Amino acid sequence: MKVIEKADIAPLEPLLCSVAAATTLIGRCERSVIDAIARGELKAVKSDRRTLVVVQSLKDYVAKLPLAKLKPDNRESRRG
Repeated sequence: MKVIEKADIAPLEPLLCSVAAATTLIGRCERSVIDAIARGELKAVKSDRRTLVVVQSLKDYVAKLPLAKLKPDNRESRRG
């Protein structure tokens, strides 16, 4: 029989998180997370009375967001 060492076990990533934790993870307010669930952009499940967000759906949601297009800050050149 093989002995399982701690090094043999990969750390487990959570599968679900609370709506409050989801807001922290993606930097959006609670209303935005709830609206995204209602629109089907985030997946959520019910466990008793709690709504839990599927963590993989948070990753998928963030991956689909467009990249920010920012203009360079020209304040340095104006000070001269």
